[in-house]
Amino acid sequence: MKPPEPSISDAECVAASRRGDQKAFGQLIQRYQALVYRFLFHFTGNASDAEDLTQETFLNLYRKLDLHDPKRKFSAWLLTMARNLAVSQHRRRTPTPLAPEIVAEAIRDVLPSPESSAVWNETANELHLTIQKLPDDLREAVIFRYLLDLQINEIAVLLELPEGTVKSRVFKARQELRDALARLERTPTRA
Repeated sequence: MKPPEPSISDAECVAASRRGDQKAFGQLIQRYQALVYRFLFHFTGNASDAEDLTQETFLNLYRKLDLHDPKRKFSAWLLTMARNLAVSQHRRRTPTPLAPEIVAEAIRDVLPSPESSAVWNETANELHLTIQKLPDDLREAVIFRYLLDLQINEIAVLLELPEGTVKSRVFKARQELRDALARLERTPTRA
């Protein structure tokens, strides 16, 4: 989901915000709040944490607006700020797991066709557990690529990594998800 078309550019909003224009800062919040929240929700797996971190992200943005490099894409800088807050929180405590239904729906392309809702739920639970066990770098690659629908080049800019590294992380994460599904298929069904 892309932010709505701006009436003024991000650079103009940032410049006006630096001069104390609260309306311009409000426009930045309106433009990016949903995107930041979605990322944080998928990263933390918890709506309350995502709301808190979204607020903290925009507070940090307000405090650090003067540090923004106009040569760098604003949305990438903002999402990096949100990511850093989420990673810091993640390191401080064990993350709350993502809801299995959300995970299964968001990455349906790696799922086999479910034969029944019981199979679907079991598959969703396995994916959910697998995503929670992924290292942070693979986990965020899956979230950015499949839950936020960002392109590889956008993720590379956001994470300040070469595109090849991002592709590798997405590939490794998908492989781990496939392996988890394969284990699930080999496990006898419980009656």
